[in-house]
Amino acid sequence: MSLDAGDNLKQNEIDIDIPQAEEFPQYLCKTCGRCCKSITTSYSYEELKQMNDEGEPEAKVFIEFFKPYPSIEEARKVVPEQVEQVLNTLKERNVDIDKVTFFYCPYISDKNLCSKYETRPSCCSRAPRHGWSLMPPGCGFEGWQFEQREKHKKLIRSLKEYLYVVENLSQDGRVPGRDLTIDELRKNIEEKIKPWERFGSMFW
Repeated sequence: MSLDAGDNLKQNEIDIDIPQAEEFPQYLCKTCGRCCKSITTSYSYEELKQMNDEGEPEAKVFIEFFKPYPSIEEARKVVPEQVEQVLNTLKERNVDIDKVTFFYCPYISDKNLCSKYETRPSCCSRAPRHGWSLMPPGCGFEGWQFEQREKHKKLIRSLKEYLYVVENLSQDGRVPGRDLTIDELRKNIEEKIKPWERFGSMFW
């Protein structure tokens, strides 16, 4: 691998975010409505309300747009397979299950169509957000998510490889041809990869 692989490197920044420019394949949606009836985050409802009070925009969407189930058991009655999948995955990620609240969208029709389609929030229009988003089993996006995971793994591997090459070629602790030290480069890459550690990025 040559130093040309560092094309993702901008003077003092590494860009390894998942590309959003490509057209989102909305046509893959099977309109089963299960993801609209089993929405969750790793925060409790009380935590989301507090975050909303503090001006956190994503928390504001959850509080204003979606409705919480009274309990996990109530959510399990509606979408049992998705609730079990989410809970099992969150346990593997060491998330406190007692904090988990499932939500549903009150704007979905009996035919699983969105009555707020044109004004729906981005978390709906761009779902799944990435390859590791927990969609219901059998979701039409499964193949697309697999492709996204592989693309992201490849991108992170290329950055790790680039760092390895630069570390071995540098004679003065700086990145050849860049206004950047090796330590700055390493820190930059580590910060970009860290959010993906829960998905196993340290082993890619």
